[in-house]
This record gives sequence, structure tokens and C-alpha cells, in this order.
Amino acid sequence: MKVKLLAGSHCSPPEEGYVKLNTDSVVFTSRVCASIGGVIRDANGLWQCGFLISIGEGTIFQVEERAMLKGLHLAWNKGFRKLELECDNALLIEIIIAGGAVNSRLTKLRLIHHMLI
Repeated sequence: MKVKLLAGSHCSPPEEGYVKLNTDSVVFTSRVCASIGGVIRDANGLWQCGFLISIGEGTIFQVEERAMLKGLHLAWNKGFRKLELECDNALLIEIIIAGGAVNSRLTKLRLIHHMLI
């Protein structure tokens, strides 16, 4: 899988030949629950597929990495191999780009790294 990682929350279409996965999450601290979601769009900005899942509780970092992993699995299962991945958690993107995911104790972060190499 060829993936370009982007930090931010821009709703711009991907480069020609790619699809774009935008992931996001929400953590409700007052109700101790969280949800994740993502959408995959083509170079024309047209919706290809997406997901929205209630996942229970977790920190914002854990929830964001879970959204990213779910989106990568969805893209792979749908046959998308050229992907722009956008997430508004700049720290998560930086850890992955800098190679910090390789030795992480966070299983999902290591899984994300292995899907990207």
C-alpha cells in the first residue's frame, strides 16, 4: 500500500490516481464513550465508502489511532492501494512519520506502521 500521511482536517480531494481517507474521532468524557469515523473519497471528491463506530472508552490518542487503523483496513479490503491518509491528530502523524511506531508499546500503532511499510 502506498500511503501519504497528512496532518489536518482539509476536505480537499486527493492527488490524481489516489483515494483519500479522512479519519476523525470524538471522546465524550462525561459519558465515558467514544466514536470513530472515516470516509474514503476519490480524486473527484466522490464518496467511495466510510464507517462510523461507537467503541466505548479510551484516550483521544487511542481513539484516533483506532480510527486510522480501521480506515486503513477498510481501504485495503476495498482494494485501494494508493491512499492519502488525513488525520487531525498531528502528534499521531508525527510519531508514524518519524518511525516512533516501530518500537511503540501501543499495539495499534505498530499495526498501522506495518500496514504502511
